[in-house]
Amino acid sequence: MIIHAKKIFSKEIHSGIDAIVLSRSGVSMSIFKKILAFTSLTTKEIATLLPVSERQLARYKDQHLLRKDISSHLILLVELSERGFEVLGEEQFKKWLRINNRALGGLQPLEILDTPIGINMVKDILGRIEHGVHS
Repeated sequence: MIIHAKKIFSKEIHSGIDAIVLSRSGVSMSIFKKILAFTSLTTKEIATLLPVSERQLARYKDQHLLRKDISSHLILLVELSERGFEVLGEEQFKKWLRINNRALGGLQPLEILDTPIGINMVKDILGRIEHGVHS
């Protein structure tokens, strides 16, 4: 796992250990807002992917640190977005997330990003697309 999104985290994440350390310390709400902009997910969309309500997210101040489980899920979403940008291009990936996909049984990729398993499934599909396998 290498995340190059310095504009989000202020430093690159070079390994799983770096991601664990960041998850344990907690992603701040100010970083959360940068993640929203980077991924183009709305607060409503991301609240459906995380174990926290949209209303609760709105109450948090910029310096509030999110729980470890929420922070790690956000890091996985950033990693997935970077991968999608590499494979499809930024704008195309953002559109692709919201299109029904046969490889996912007709679900939109966005609909399964609420679990690490779903994130891995979407990463697998991106890998197949990258290698020219119809997905």
